[in-house]
Amino acid sequence: MSKLKTQISKPFVISFIFLAFSIFLPARVQAQEAGLNLISSPIPISIITQPGSTVSADLKVKNGGTGIETLQVGLMKFGVYGEEGKPKLMEREKGDDFFDWVSFSEKTFDVAPNQWKTITAKFNIPKSASFGYYYAVTFSRAQNEKTSGPRQTAIVGATATLVLIEVRVPSAKREVEVVEFSADKKFYEFLPAAFTVKLKNKGNVHVAPRGNIFIDKGSKGDVAIVEVNPEKGSLLPDSNRIFTSRWTDGFPVYIPKVENKKEVHDNKGNMVYNLKWDFSQAHKLRWGRYTANMLLVYDDGKRDQAIEGRVTFWVVPWRLLL
Repeated sequence: MSKLKTQISKPFVISFIFLAFSIFLPARVQAQEAGLNLISSPIPISIITQPGSTVSADLKVKNGGTGIETLQVGLMKFGVYGEEGKPKLMEREKGDDFFDWVSFSEKTFDVAPNQWKTITAKFNIPKSASFGYYYAVTFSRAQNEKTSGPRQTAIVGATATLVLIEVRVPSAKREVEVVEFSADKKFYEFLPAAFTVKLKNKGNVHVAPRGNIFIDKGSKGDVAIVEVNPEKGSLLPDSNRIFTSRWTDGFPVYIPKVENKKEVHDNKGNMVYNLKWDFSQAHKLRWGRYTANMLLVYDDGKRDQAIEGRVTFWVVPWRLLL
């Protein structure tokens, strides 16, 4: 398998203060600053349409604070940086005519405490459109934008909903390549075992591959099934993305150490783990040689295409054998 690198351009980068989300995760997104608590949903929104059509999407934002907030809607585009699917939000640049296709039911509005507000975004797709368009619709306090430095903007307390639009045309290409499928170790004493799936989108539209890792032990067949990309995260054109999955169903098993309801990290930022002995799960003692068979599928526009990978590893609970 070849090693591929993603080159990251340096356009206008939007820095979201207190914005904590990973691209394409379907969970609600929350942003906080002093006195402001915004939650947006859903994330992301994926739309498939045709040239010359008009489509719409309902975007929801909640005021989780204690006072009435006046909010404004903003529009940006996004790409990705790195290989874990982190969002790279950008301002409009020259040639970004697709910004003109978007209108909102309201641009500024009031939201009472603990209330949701629905804003409808309408997309007027021209007949000349094709392939993918990637929007980030932001919600922030009205007049809360400030300049934080050259070529950079900060929107304090903003939250965003990502909208992916695919305009289907005959020349669309959907092709995904497995760059890497690996386990984080060759030998384990106890679970979990972590798997890395690195994919490259060689096409010109986004795709959302997903599937399973089937873990076999000799002639016993599948002893476990681990899901890959359960959130249906998308892979943008001409980019790599890394998905991670963990096999945790064992005895005993390492789990993150938690103190005061927070995960503990060492002085290097690494998560600290404790070995959990739940004897009701003793029948899940893992030992021996295992094979992890990955099977993912994605829609190529006509049918589902399969992509596969395989890796072997050992679980040797040596302390139990002494």
